[in-house]
Amino acid sequence: MRATAIALLLALTLATTFSIECAKQTKQMVDCSHYKKSPLGEERFCYQMYDPICGSDGKTYNNDCFFCSQVKKSDGKLKFVHFGRC
Repeated sequence: MRATAIALLLALTLATTFSIECAKQTKQMVDCSHYKKSPLGEERFCYQMYDPICGSDGKTYNNDCFFCSQVKKSDGKLKFVHFGRC
């Protein structure tokens, strides 16, 4: 019984990991439409999860929040290149 429970837990873990990786691979670009430009002098509070995005400026942004904040600051001049480090 214990070996069956361990096998089931391992299978569930692998399935979840595979699903997450598949979801990441199907993402084609970042949608910044729900981000609004911050008022002058105000900085956006972004979460600290590391999910790097490479921007057209050659910089790696920690996640979509940091990337989209910079897109809004640049009035849309900054573009998405790919997921991952530049």
